[in-house]
Amino acid sequence: MFNTPDPRKVIGIVGGMGPQAGGALFNNITSHTLARADQEHLSVILMSFPSNMADRTLFLDGKESLNPAAGITQVIRKLEHAGAEVVGIACNTSHSPRIYDVVCEELLRCQSKVNLVHMPQETCRYISHQPGHLRRIGMLTTNGTYRSGIYRHILEEWGYEVVLPSLEFQHHYIHRAIYDPVFGIKANPAGITREARLMVSHAIEYFKEQRADAVVLGCTELSLVCRQDLPDSILIIDALDILAQALVREALSGTD
Repeated sequence: MFNTPDPRKVIGIVGGMGPQAGGALFNNITSHTLARADQEHLSVILMSFPSNMADRTLFLDGKESLNPAAGITQVIRKLEHAGAEVVGIACNTSHSPRIYDVVCEELLRCQSKVNLVHMPQETCRYISHQPGHLRRIGMLTTNGTYRSGIYRHILEEWGYEVVLPSLEFQHHYIHRAIYDPVFGIKANPAGITREARLMVSHAIEYFKEQRADAVVLGCTELSLVCRQDLPDSILIIDALDILAQALVREALSGTD
């Protein structure tokens, strides 16, 4: 006797663009799934090919010639071939138009049928549904996302005021917390260093001083910093967690 086919869609995760971001997204999907037994959890395929993924920030800064869209599209096609129907990219910077638009063009050319969920758009939609009067939103991102303005453009279209630090502050405190070759989050997959935690906390305090109503963790590496290590005096919005919720929603769509 065969099992009844699961009407829920299979989720695919494009990993490999951060030491632990893909795994963190998988864990968040599990946390946001209403399940009482193993069999009630959603089917998820995580693929991580880090050596095939050109650095997103280096590409956007003109220091890398290969567009990361090539590697991302390749993984999405592999996920689709394996059965994924709803796909999320575990990297904020990859949603910058110079990368993401090329991915979408290639998927269209290949006649792909996957539902590719856009993390920054989902994050901005989440903010719009929050109670209270959120108007000024601070952004913690890589230099690539900072310069591309992907979050700023979407938030401003929705009527929000985006609070950004100077490029000097952005690079010294936020980007280095992620990318520094000694203490940065990418360089220490076994655990977040004290230096990185202090830099992230300092950046959040900066946004509080600038009267931001909330701060978006707009880099998946920042999502790995434990909440108890961050200041609790301002609303923290985790884009990776919001992507997980959106993937669960899309996987369940049409099953009512």
